[in-house]
Amino acid sequence: RIQTIEEKVLTAISDLKIQTLIIDLSGAANMEMHVIDHFQKVLTGISMMGCKAILTGLRADLVRTMIHSGISFEEKAETKGTLQQTLKEYLEQNRL
Repeated sequence: RIQTIEEKVLTAISDLKIQTLIIDLSGAANMEMHVIDHFQKVLTGISMMGCKAILTGLRADLVRTMIHSGISFEEKAETKGTLQQTLKEYLEQNRL
């Protein structure tokens, strides 16, 4: 699945000239380490294409796994609590 996500995300950024990509992970209850590692690479690709990534919905168990493994997405993406909060902030910023 992560390979499909990688392909679709990078293609969409290029084709649609996406500047900000919000990725909601609230449905991802569990990620194996190789998936987390690959996801980190996808975030690097997103950044290399000049797109800002915002992650929402990170669950406590996933965050715990990441911090105990020394993995952080902070350098590659901004993090927010919920998709609803992120969309509200994004829409308010773009109204100005």
